[in-house]
Amino acid sequence: LAQAPHPRGAHTGEAPPPVLVQRSLLLPLRPTSRAWNGSRTAMSLPRLRAASCAAAAAAAIGYGAYTLSAAPGPDRLERWHAKWASKQTRWHLQQEHPLLVRYRADLFGPQPRHDSPSAKATRSNVLFPLCGASVDLAALALRGYRVVGVEGVEAAVDALLETFGDEVEQAPPSVSGSLRLRTAVAPGEAGSDAPAVLRAVEGDFLHLSPSAADALGLPRFDAAFDRGALVAVLPEDREAYVATLAGLMAPEGRVLLVTVEHDGFAGPPYEVREADVRELFSPAFAVRPLQREDRMGAEPHWRERGCTRFEEAAYLLTRHRAG
Repeated sequence: LAQAPHPRGAHTGEAPPPVLVQRSLLLPLRPTSRAWNGSRTAMSLPRLRAASCAAAAAAAIGYGAYTLSAAPGPDRLERWHAKWASKQTRWHLQQEHPLLVRYRADLFGPQPRHDSPSAKATRSNVLFPLCGASVDLAALALRGYRVVGVEGVEAAVDALLETFGDEVEQAPPSVSGSLRLRTAVAPGEAGSDAPAVLRAVEGDFLHLSPSAADALGLPRFDAAFDRGALVAVLPEDREAYVATLAGLMAPEGRVLLVTVEHDGFAGPPYEVREADVRELFSPAFAVRPLQREDRMGAEPHWRERGCTRFEEAAYLLTRHRAG
């Protein structure tokens, strides 16, 4: 599970439905309810930036609610469904994740302004595995990034898209096995005529093979943000998770990975040490540690779970070139 900000052109109700172009595949998008006319109140970028650095530092990272069933397939997501049904979703932050803000340039490299002639062609395709309803997805989509989240709980996808804008219906529906691609649109960044688009794959991330991604019309991704995904999956599922992620990344694509290290309880969030990161990712990625932070002072509730230490670590992973 991860986290991220919220979002929201110049279309009228009489205008034809917007069309997304993805890897040379035309996907006419039809609103599921009323015609989207850009009049909906936007959640602006300034609002997303409103939280101060001090507030962000003090905010609980909320890993405490994470847990997965050991059962395979749909049952693997059963406890997540229960968490959403009982509104136990305190892992979400209310502002952009501080590490995504701090290391945005490392993750994406230089990015053009939205009004640059090359902006549309060069904005990154960004993947958020196990995304929940994180506000980070909307924050990037509003800036023109081509964002795709993957989430196994329908209620989470509903919340993610509803807070972003108007969900639209693809014709024909984009489905691959148990995976379903859903899309929402919102007014884009100020100064841009193009609407912002946020897409989410509803279904088990471990089922999103390269062939399934192709069937859904997804690209290979230039960037990904994992805050709360690897530390949430069962240790025995880690290799499958890493293989799935690697299969979705473009050559030299980058992943900003956030892990935790702690004692006191097994998990989730599960402890993932630097040695674990290197063992898991080194066959497919170059691994660069970025930072490590002691969170016990900011989040003393970890002592209640028996911890004498609780650290958050960040890594930049770069996909090896094929061959």
